[in-house]
Amino acid sequence: MEPSRNRGTRGLGILVVALTPALAAIWTVPWFVTQDGSAHVYNAQILACSGDPASPFRDVYTVQWWPIPNWVGHLALAGLVALLPAWSADRIMISITLLGFAMAILWLRYRVAGPRHIPAAAVLAALLALNITWLFGFTSFLLGACVFAITLGFWWPNRDHLRLGRIAGLSALLVLGYFCHLVSLGLTVVGLVVLAVASPLPEGPKPSCWRRRFARLGPLAASFLPLIPLGWWYLRLARRAGPMNPVWENLADPLALASWKVQLAWADPLSLAAKDSLPLTERVSRVFVVFAPVAWLGAALLTWGLAAAWARLKRRTVRPSGPVGSACSSWRTAQPTADRRGWLSLAALLILGGLTGPDAMGADHGAYLPQRVVLCGLVALAAVVDVDLRRWSGRAVAAGLVWAVILQSAIVWDYALYCNRTAGQIIQARDAVGCNRRVVVLPATIRSRFRANPLLHAGNWLGVDSGNVVWNNYETRHYYFPVQFRPGLDRPHPDELERVALHDDPRQAADRRRDWEHILARHRDVIDRLVLYKTDPCLDVITERWFSLVERRGEVRVFARDPSRDAGHTPARERSDRSS
Repeated sequence: MEPSRNRGTRGLGILVVALTPALAAIWTVPWFVTQDGSAHVYNAQILACSGDPASPFRDVYTVQWWPIPNWVGHLALAGLVALLPAWSADRIMISITLLGFAMAILWLRYRVAGPRHIPAAAVLAALLALNITWLFGFTSFLLGACVFAITLGFWWPNRDHLRLGRIAGLSALLVLGYFCHLVSLGLTVVGLVVLAVASPLPEGPKPSCWRRRFARLGPLAASFLPLIPLGWWYLRLARRAGPMNPVWENLADPLALASWKVQLAWADPLSLAAKDSLPLTERVSRVFVVFAPVAWLGAALLTWGLAAAWARLKRRTVRPSGPVGSACSSWRTAQPTADRRGWLSLAALLILGGLTGPDAMGADHGAYLPQRVVLCGLVALAAVVDVDLRRWSGRAVAAGLVWAVILQSAIVWDYALYCNRTAGQIIQARDAVGCNRRVVVLPATIRSRFRANPLLHAGNWLGVDSGNVVWNNYETRHYYFPVQFRPGLDRPHPDELERVALHDDPRQAADRRRDWEHILARHRDVIDRLVLYKTDPCLDVITERWFSLVERRGEVRVFARDPSRDAGHTPARERSDRSS
């Protein structure tokens, strides 16, 4: 029989091979960027030089050195940009959140189920790592999701023997999880509690059942104690953004089937592009759903579930290792199946909770909650999915998973090439913008077939290695990020700029023109350069009132502030003051 270590190494090798195409896209396509990654790199550089009195950001940005979530991702990236070129640091962090998450899933699977059936488990781990939160650039959440898997894997073998040292280790992992991301921490706590309650107790006399239950839940509760002051501090900070109330933005009518269709599609954490698009082409058709990786994952998991249920029905789950009818035989046969119940309960709870739960806990308390919850539910499911390649059902499941990874890799390459053609043009305009400028970036259109949008925050790269202040810096809007604008600055607000970019539907043209005019009329004096991607004639008319074109680079135009054009154009703020 193949040694456990060899099988573990084999699984790791399969994992790396499965992710090689995506890693190649990250490192060979010059401007592969995630949606939020551009802002993360910019703010990491602000953090890295925050202690330098000569920092060009010192008068504009401040750092809140409080115990807030998201610190791990920001400090890790700040350390990388302090040592390496920003381009390399960004690629390393994108690779870590991909490969590290996959390895954490595989490690959890190994801790729970051992080395059996490791090849298919490695393929499933690779597929789950290629998820939409990764392309969104949710660095801190993905690091927290790694800690989610590691924490559950640490606790599981020690669940009934949690001594003082292990309690301390579990507490340290939970605190680390807090400083990664609050959502992943919350799911970790839920996971530990559900597994502690739903998983069977070790054998013993029935009268001592409550003692064995306390022996499991008591130390677990003790490990949660360091989270109490951190949670108190976070809730105190969160009050600044208003009360937390669940918001369902995509479930307009809970009684309508069409609303549930939208909700389920929204909560899908695997699809990177529209399900009706053909990868590496512009073609769209309903029949192309056969090229959607999530469809193949669903088919594979359904096949596995039916095969497992049929095997259980036929009493094939585990073959007895002792004499038939003996207590030892009965216990060994039942234990793996019973252990699996806790993980299946957790997976079902998280997946159903994500599919039916709110999109956010309030407009200013973060978003994209369903995708994160469902993803962690799939991680819990991956811990117990056994794909036996000796059976036809196992081979069918493995084939579906392999094909899903191939399709997902093709979509990653499609996205990478799209990034290079679009966001790459904005990023490469840095030398045309210059250094130590105050910059606003506006993509006239951001629509694409991809769910992640690299154009939305690509403008933040114009502040990297240049000392430029990019007013689009969206992280400054949220209390749970460390970098903030200094209070009292006259500046355009990132949410206003983002709203103009998002309102690219022709039906929103009037609102878009009004918002753009309002921004430039009020804040043109603090904008040295405007960088526009593609054209919108209605917006161009407004832009040219106060700014002159200085350079054109492909579909990118760079405008400079022109004080001579102020004549005859009274700022909206002044007109309002005079009329009052």
